[in-house]
Amino acid sequence: MTAFKRFSLVPCLVLLTATLAAAQEGRPAAPPPLDHGYMTGAAGASFADTRAATFGVEIAESLHPRVQAYMAFNYFDNLLNDQAASDLADLGDFLTDLHDRPWEFHARDRGLAFSGGAKYLLSRGPTFRPYVGGGPGVLNLQRTITERSIGDITDPVLVVFGAPDGFIEASEKSTFRAMAEFIAGVGVAHGRSYVDVGYRYRKVFHIESFSFSQFTVGVGMRF
Repeated sequence: MTAFKRFSLVPCLVLLTATLAAAQEGRPAAPPPLDHGYMTGAAGASFADTRAATFGVEIAESLHPRVQAYMAFNYFDNLLNDQAASDLADLGDFLTDLHDRPWEFHARDRGLAFSGGAKYLLSRGPTFRPYVGGGPGVLNLQRTITERSIGDITDPVLVVFGAPDGFIEASEKSTFRAMAEFIAGVGVAHGRSYVDVGYRYRKVFHIESFSFSQFTVGVGMRF
C-alpha cells in the first residue's frame, strides 16, 4: 500500500516540475546593462577673457569597459578677448577726437566648437564614474561689432581697420581654428538617466596664447 502511494505521487511531481519550468521560461528576461553609451544636453559657462554662457550636446559610446569614444558640439555666446576689446576702445577714442562726437563700440565673438576623442573611466562604479580624456576639434568664430548710435557696423570696421588681435580673418564672415581639449569630470548613472558634470580646457592653435575653460552640467539618457 505504501509503495502504491509513493508511485501515485510521481505523476504529480512531474506535472509540478513541468509547470515551474514553463513559468520560468515565460518570465521576461532581465534587460541587459545600459552601458553601450549615452547622450546629453548641457549648459554652463565658458571662462576666457570674457565669461559667457555655453550650451552643448554630447554623445558617447563604450569601446571597452573603461574607454568611451565621444563627440561634442558646443555653442559659446561670447569668446571675445581682451586685446580685441582694447583695440575697439582705442578706435572709439580715435573716432571721437576726429569727429567731435562720442563713438562707443561693443563686440561679440560667437563660437561654435566640434570635438571628439576618448574618455578613460577612472572607476567603473554602478553610479559614479569619474573620467579624464581629450581629443582634437575645430572652433568657428564669428565677430559682431556694434556702435551705440549706429548699430551693426561689423563689415565697415573690419574692412577699414581689420582685426589687429589676429583672432579672426577680417576678410571672412567667420574663421575656423584647430584646437585640442582636455576633459575631466564625473558621470552619474541611474537607470536610463545620465548626468555628466564636466570641465573642459581648450587650446586653440595658430592664435598666440588663446585658451579657455568650460564648466557644464549635462542631463540625458543611457542606451
